[in-house]
Amino acid sequence: MQKTIKILGIISITIGAATALLCISPISGAPIIALPIGFIGMVFSCIYIFIDTQKELSTKKITPGIIGLLLSSTPVILILIFTIINHFKS
Repeated sequence: MQKTIKILGIISITIGAATALLCISPISGAPIIALPIGFIGMVFSCIYIFIDTQKELSTKKITPGIIGLLLSSTPVILILIFTIINHFKS
């Protein structure tokens, strides 16, 4: 179980970091590509958090699952921010 949770943590952070980098990438359309990748990262992070909470494996408050979840949610947060900014401009 420890090996599984460690692999899930690495996957969560890796996908989250890739998603965050795609969001700030100057490539046109990269944030749109980051959305489905971020969703996959959120799924892995949620599985990590579920197993970690269920088995009580870690007592730390900040785990790799939470870091991966925050990184994977960056495209959604950026799109929300841009939507709010554009709403108040008009």
